[in-house]
Amino acid sequence: MTILILVGMAVLVGVLLLYVFELGRSRRLLLKAGNARKALRGSEELFRSIMQNVHAFILLIDRDFVVTRTNYYDITKARKPEGRLARVGDLLRCNNALSAEGGCGTHELCGSCPIRKKIEETFRAKSSFTDLEAILDIRDRRGEVAECDTYVSGEYMEIDDKEGMVITVHDITRLKKAEAELNRAREKAENADRSKSAFLANMSHEIRTPLNAIVGFSELLASASTEEEKTQFLEIVHSNNELLQQLIADILDLSKIEAGTLEFTFSEVDVNQLMFDIEQLFRMRLEDKSAVIQIIRETPPDECVMYTDRNRLQQVVSNFMTNAVKFTDEGSITFGYNRCAEGLYFYVKDTGSGIPEDKVNHIFERFVRVEQNKKGTGLGLAICEMIIRKLGGKIGVESEYGKGSTFWFTLPINGRQIKEQGTEIDGKTNL
Repeated sequence: MTILILVGMAVLVGVLLLYVFELGRSRRLLLKAGNARKALRGSEELFRSIMQNVHAFILLIDRDFVVTRTNYYDITKARKPEGRLARVGDLLRCNNALSAEGGCGTHELCGSCPIRKKIEETFRAKSSFTDLEAILDIRDRRGEVAECDTYVSGEYMEIDDKEGMVITVHDITRLKKAEAELNRAREKAENADRSKSAFLANMSHEIRTPLNAIVGFSELLASASTEEEKTQFLEIVHSNNELLQQLIADILDLSKIEAGTLEFTFSEVDVNQLMFDIEQLFRMRLEDKSAVIQIIRETPPDECVMYTDRNRLQQVVSNFMTNAVKFTDEGSITFGYNRCAEGLYFYVKDTGSGIPEDKVNHIFERFVRVEQNKKGTGLGLAICEMIIRKLGGKIGVESEYGKGSTFWFTLPINGRQIKEQGTEIDGKTNL
């Protein structure tokens, strides 16, 4: 009897121990399961956070192009379609998918879609594809739809023995724009380099031509037998001397522009007197031409005093006038100024040959010449543009090929603020 009691007690203790052990194991399993669920929730939250903040659309699709998971709706705040499953073309706003009643895959042109073809090829090969370029209407974070350049990539995968693919769509519109700007900048630099090379090749000829004329006709002048010959030779020497001086002046100005040391001397300028001086200078130059110069004053005399650099102002107007004389064989050359919102509006209008349409937008660039057979360096207008910009004005041209051109610029009447922006040395200002 005692033995039976002891055996019974041993069995009871064993059962209790087994219960305690199982209870502990169950608790440990529940704890592990809770930790696993917590870890799973953490992983889900991390995955969701990554999907919401990555700068790309990520689409997990099945073999039928159905999107089973995506960050598209989180990013765009768009509503999920009701009544049918969304496919790749529906989310990427394919025109064929949007116009077909059944959506992506039901339009007659869906079979020729390059994205669909690439995805089908990748499914068959169980491989991947990268950087397929496509232009898509993409909805941004503000819900606005815009045409964008994109890279589309795909990676084949199997989940629970089911075929799938991860599609990634990157918006590369900014990258494309930056690339285009870089190409334009490189092309502009290459054109400038070619222009400079051509300029240097021409410069020796341009300088040598007046030098040869000066030397040659000076020698002829010494042996001239009549006053008429002497006068003729002197005029030729004088003309080529002026050309040589202009060439040297342009080259010096260009070097100062490159070095940022072009100097300006500000003072009060009587605009009417300046225009009169320019008129007299060009009337003498035009004695053998049929063009007529007319000064037009639209600002009262007491309002025609401005604060600027007189020499630079005269340089720009004279350059415009010189070009007008050069390209006008008959008709008229009119120059003048009037009041405008910016201050004073200066213009030089001619009835000459005009500028070819393909050169109008480049006329103020360095080394550009309208006609190669005309004397000049192709630097004058570029220097004018820089001078006017430094003096706080604007410059432009209106031209019709074969009928004439109007070159114009504006300047503020009071240039004291412009002067204060520069560095003054010995009464001269570097801007």
